[in-house]
Amino acid sequence: MLRLLGRGFRDAMGGLLGRPPLLVPLAGEPATVAFLTTPDGLDGDRALNPGNQYPEWEQTIAARTPLWFGFYRPGRDAARVRCPLLVLVCDEDQTAFAEPGVRAARRAPRGELVRIPGGHYEPFLGRHEQVVDTELSFLRRHLLGPSPAVHRTTGGADSPPHRDGPA
Repeated sequence: MLRLLGRGFRDAMGGLLGRPPLLVPLAGEPATVAFLTTPDGLDGDRALNPGNQYPEWEQTIAARTPLWFGFYRPGRDAARVRCPLLVLVCDEDQTAFAEPGVRAARRAPRGELVRIPGGHYEPFLGRHEQVVDTELSFLRRHLLGPSPAVHRTTGGADSPPHRDGPA
């Protein structure tokens, strides 16, 4: 962490002098200089670039970026968020801990909390379908509102299926 912060300060100073960013790897093994060095952070390549579909994707970040993360507190103003707020946390996340997200969802007047087992990238890996279904359900409820029930007619094979409740 100290080596990353040192590079971050050097990069920030270089930025003030008009130099290009000093880049560090997005993820790396523990004890290396990288943005994410937690065991679950190493799943990023598998989650975000499966099968190396995007070989030209440079998985780096400006070393100065982590300097601002100490000031980034998205849950701080959760009590003032008036729109529906979906907060999804991964219970074994070692990169973005679950508890701050849990507290933010509880403070938000219209917050909805969804907890899933797994690490940081689990929403893109083993639980992807579950997470997408949860997100779509949230969006349907809050953007489309309740839909009327569609009933099967006697019209034959092309008739829509029977539904009760939100589609």
